[in-house]
Amino acid sequence: MALLNRLDARHFDATEDLPFALCGRPAPLRSRGREPVHKVCAEDWRDQYPNSARFRR
Repeated sequence: MALLNRLDARHFDATEDLPFALCGRPAPLRSRGREPVHKVCAEDWRDQYPNSARFRR
């Protein structure tokens, strides 16, 4: 499993947690496309669907 690097502050929204589309739970992290995201959920998704453009580097 390749891990996503979400240490960059641009991936964090301190003003509001929004529901993540894959699991529905609130998430303060944002993808490069500014979609709410959980790091572990995104990594699981990428492992299950390796050819999907979602969460691709």
